Amino acid sequence: MKVFDAAFEAMTEHHHGPDAATVAFDEPARVAVGARSRHERPAGAITVPDDPSALLEALPYLASAVKEWSPERSWPTLRGHPPRIERGDELSVPASLSRPETGVTLAVPATYESLYAVAPLAYYLGADVVEAREPELRLDNGYHRSLGDGAVSTDEATALLERCFFLDSLVRTAGYYDIPRQEYEAVAGALSFYPPSVYEQSVVEQLMEYLEAPRSAFDEYVPRARYAAVLRDEPTDAPLLPFLARDLVPVAVGDDRGATSRALVTGHSAPPIPDGDTRLSVAGFEHALSKPTRDVTAERIALLGVDDAARESLSTVLIGEEHRDVDEPFELDAAAPTTAAVRDALESEYGFVHVGAPLTDAGFACRDGVLDPASLHAISARVVSVVGDTDVGGAVLDALIERGARAGVASPSFDARAVGRTVGRFLSGAPIERAVGWSGADGPFRFAGDVSACPVVLGGGVPIPQYVIRSSGFDRHRLWTRAWWSGFNVAGGVTALYGEHVADLYRLVGTEVEQPPSLSSEEVAALCNERDAVYVLNGDVYQHGHGVTPDEVRQSAARALADRSSEGTDTQF
Repeated sequence: MKVFDAAFEAMTEHHHGPDAATVAFDEPARVAVGARSRHERPAGAITVPDDPSALLEALPYLASAVKEWSPERSWPTLRGHPPRIERGDELSVPASLSRPETGVTLAVPATYESLYAVAPLAYYLGADVVEAREPELRLDNGYHRSLGDGAVSTDEATALLERCFFLDSLVRTAGYYDIPRQEYEAVAGALSFYPPSVYEQSVVEQLMEYLEAPRSAFDEYVPRARYAAVLRDEPTDAPLLPFLARDLVPVAVGDDRGATSRALVTGHSAPPIPDGDTRLSVAGFEHALSKPTRDVTAERIALLGVDDAARESLSTVLIGEEHRDVDEPFELDAAAPTTAAVRDALESEYGFVHVGAPLTDAGFACRDGVLDPASLHAISARVVSVVGDTDVGGAVLDALIERGARAGVASPSFDARAVGRTVGRFLSGAPIERAVGWSGADGPFRFAGDVSACPVVLGGGVPIPQYVIRSSGFDRHRLWTRAWWSGFNVAGGVTALYGEHVADLYRLVGTEVEQPPSLSSEEVAALCNERDAVYVLNGDVYQHGHGVTPDEVRQSAARALADRSSEGTDTQF
């Protein structure tokens, strides 16, 4: 809003949402109000026949969604959602879509294996895609760089995408937002170029600078991807590409050996799904568009077949309560798992539904009979957890996602406390995969849908922070911080954590950054007794079930140091 020659007073209470700001004038004034889209939904759909040559022609149009070809495209709100890809009889591209001209070309074999692996890179670089026997990056200044031997290497494509995206995020500090960044302070001096000096250069000129930068200078600061995707070498998975490209997801084809270990979750387009991984589907991503992340002060939860320990555990692990307008930001409906109760919960507008009735080959074994999941109509619940082995439970979850849910998890080991902790972390703004991982449940777990997204957020979409504490001595403890993605903070977003032991600087979401200096056992105990983050002490998630003492911290350190000594390893997490 622009105000013309008038005094005013502005008051804000939240970052986003209704009644976010009030602007008051003492007398009538002339103002201009503007707005822009976050481009969070696909603009049109490209129809592609089952022919890799047609997909090759279609890929450059994914980048029609990117609104600015400067380093600012590393901001998530300036990278629009790519258009959908739909399978059909012939190639059809809406007239409203255009191919960028950035001077970058990706020459690749016309195979699904190579095209899938290169799709996110083509989107981010605004590259033309042409057929070639050997894959390579080509720039219009004559530069060539190999992308694999005979087929696109997922490792090569991912490394190039990470390099361009991360260095863009440093260069953009010379642009719209000159904010202090913890990664910039650590990395900029070790680069082969001065980041602000390349801000005005063309994409090709910037790439030439980026390709000269030593990876060792910034490797540990590159944020994790939300997913590593494993697709099939067939046309069936082409419609997933816009959703994966949107989040700059590295793509491997055939098996997960090429999937990056930097990702939070590995997603597969088809079974078998390994333990801890998720089944990716177009339906899950589409439901996320129709049921977007919301900033809530109250959420409806249905817990079927668990005792009061679930509510107790839920309240214990709930964090960030100072950001909420009410003491309990949820409405909890608990009931016995009858066939009617399960059907009603799954078909109602609940944010989270846990079904404690065990899953069998016939369906949910409820108190009064068996409910066949095939008899359920449209699923309105956003997130679902079920009790069952990963094969039967996974198949049911996949069906629930196809019918309306955003995400779900199946495990044979969900007890009441683990369920409560999962819901508490979920309500605190955690992605469902992290909420389950922080619950203390033993697993195994089988996920389905978009499990690294946050269906609900608090405080205007502030990412949920995680403090990772690793003991280097009995009274010396090192601290790392991580901020996970949330509603408006996806790849390229930034956040700042404010606390006594945290550097007062912004950092990219998805990064792990060490905080100086080391902490004493007393400081660690005091930190873990706060309720502002998830605390992981030497690999153990602190559940706030009791107040941690300095002696407990020292005991944890002793166990961790003994384990490291016997294993001969020195891993960070």
